[in-house]
Amino acid sequence: MTKEELQRSIGTVESMIADCNIDINKYTDQLEKYKKQHADLSKPKLTPLQYDKLQALIDEAIQRFDFDDLDNYSIDYGIDYDNRVTCESFCFDNTDEVVRSIMENIEDMFAEDTNEINQD
Repeated sequence: MTKEELQRSIGTVESMIADCNIDINKYTDQLEKYKKQHADLSKPKLTPLQYDKLQALIDEAIQRFDFDDLDNYSIDYGIDYDNRVTCESFCFDNTDEVVRSIMENIEDMFAEDTNEINQD
């Protein structure tokens, strides 16, 4: 085989590999799309109106929660090198209370499905 024939063969194989990579990417995208559709089949469906109502209910519950209540936080203070009081750590402790507030606000929007045995 001559140098030119070998160059052409290399170019042909590289082109074939590039074409295969395009096909692989196309099939990978298609597979991901089908996996998402499969996962979405078992999800409960919301209409746009229901989605907007749910978002409004969650927003209302969060707006109603008192984030200014200092008892909801753990704060550790320290003294800086120039004798200034500093906040060394600041942590919100009442996430459970926020969740409870949200769930209380939206519980009337849904009815419990007692027929469904396996809930994943």
